[in-house]
Amino acid sequence: MKTVRYILFVLSFVVLHSCLIENDMSYPKVSAEFTAFGVRGQESVTIDAGNRTVSVVLSETADITALEITELEFTDQVRCTPFLSKGDVINLSEPMKVTLSIYQDYEWTISATQPIERYVRCTGQIGDAVIDVQNHDAVVYVSATQSLSKIIVEDMKLGPETSVIIGYVENAGEENGELVEFDFPLELDCTLRRYFYVEYEGEITKWSLNVFREDVEMSVTSVIPWCYSADIEGVFDGAESPVLEYRADSEDNWTSVGDLAVNGTSVALKLTGLKEGTLYHVRLSRDGESGNEATFTTCFPEQIENIGFDDWYYTTSLNKEIWYPNLNSTVNVWGSANPGSGTFVGSLTTPEENFVAVSGDGKHAARLESKYAVLAFAAGNIFTGNFVKINGLGAIIDWGTPFAGRPSALKGYYSYSPKPVNRVKPPYENLENTMDQCQILVILTDWTGPFTINTTEGIFVDQTKENKSIIAYGKLESDEDTGGDYREFTIPLEYWRPDATPSYAVVVACSSYKGDYFTGGEGSVMYVDEFEFVYE
Repeated sequence: MKTVRYILFVLSFVVLHSCLIENDMSYPKVSAEFTAFGVRGQESVTIDAGNRTVSVVLSETADITALEITELEFTDQVRCTPFLSKGDVINLSEPMKVTLSIYQDYEWTISATQPIERYVRCTGQIGDAVIDVQNHDAVVYVSATQSLSKIIVEDMKLGPETSVIIGYVENAGEENGELVEFDFPLELDCTLRRYFYVEYEGEITKWSLNVFREDVEMSVTSVIPWCYSADIEGVFDGAESPVLEYRADSEDNWTSVGDLAVNGTSVALKLTGLKEGTLYHVRLSRDGESGNEATFTTCFPEQIENIGFDDWYYTTSLNKEIWYPNLNSTVNVWGSANPGSGTFVGSLTTPEENFVAVSGDGKHAARLESKYAVLAFAAGNIFTGNFVKINGLGAIIDWGTPFAGRPSALKGYYSYSPKPVNRVKPPYENLENTMDQCQILVILTDWTGPFTINTTEGIFVDQTKENKSIIAYGKLESDEDTGGDYREFTIPLEYWRPDATPSYAVVVACSSYKGDYFTGGEGSVMYVDEFEFVYE
């Protein structure tokens, strides 16, 4: 009986997710899913297995009513109704429903969007033109100092990419009349409505243009503060350009900065040379007159504890060392899958003192190794958070650590020795014999606490821009062998919500980027060392 319990206990550990870095992590199961999809004329495709959707973004010139399928793959043994294959032509002007079947039926939705950039750009313009596609009408606002009888139209695009504006009606206010060919920039009398004709694939469409004047009060409209700089935007009346003035709250005198970037009535400037954690005032000024004041506070250059991976401690289980990348057992900043795998195959994530990026007393790196553990493939990983417990055939993990900085990037060092992928599980059978890849992931969020991942119940972090809790995101993936040396890296953070301040940070490194799907190369080894957030 003890032997049976031991075997069951082993099974519950070795089937754990090993990398825990994707938003769609799950243990292997029989599923009916799209694993690849593509159409001619696409810009991008997103497959969301959780919501059973395939979302296609089309180029401006694609025919949404007649799209040829160029790529189509499913999980093994799946039947698709209606039957689809490469080369078929489908109409995605409306969402398309299909049923994927394997033991049971799963309804999927294939949909497409086709964003078309349309604009009118005039001298002295306030904001973007208001485009009414259905009624073929464009409205532009200019400053009150701009004469409507002499509007300079700098550029215009009212149709898809290959469309051409073939001319405008000569007289203001006339809807039909002599058509005048022209080149930009174009000076027009816009005291009355103007009409343009646009040709696209042989079809001609008439568009109208209205220009109105609007008073603009000189003011700062947006401030995005960083640690030592701030991105400032403002508006003015479009006449003589203003200067920007700023001061620390503890100072009385203002400092002036010229050379603002001017676009119509908008101005912008990256204000540099600021002090961390300081309250500032900022305003626009011209000829002794000042606009409204805005205030902002720069952030502090925060770092995560033990982000250099120097501190470690271990416990023992069945004579095996279970390593933890923290100073002691009361600190839970960094976690790994070691508590789930260490008892049976040893720790996949271990401290390294002989091969470090920066030498010195007490210096360590983190060594991550991918292994096959009798019944399942496992990849070494390290992440901010805590391995909570085994849960059935999966695990419960808390992702993230409190963090309020606004860094521009994560830098550090890594070394990687990849192996060919020799362990695969659905839906990544196509990766067999390709080179394994490592991954470093950074997510800054506004969570009120750690995100609890439950692999058994399929609860994971959505790593797309649809997840409004994500403030900034950055990722590095590489299959390159660094040749036994460390390579310095910098991962720029893309701020999806640049006006927000983080409350939690997720930092992850993994030796096999598809380890959460039990897919990777046995013996792939990654070292990471001296991570650090970069501030500007």
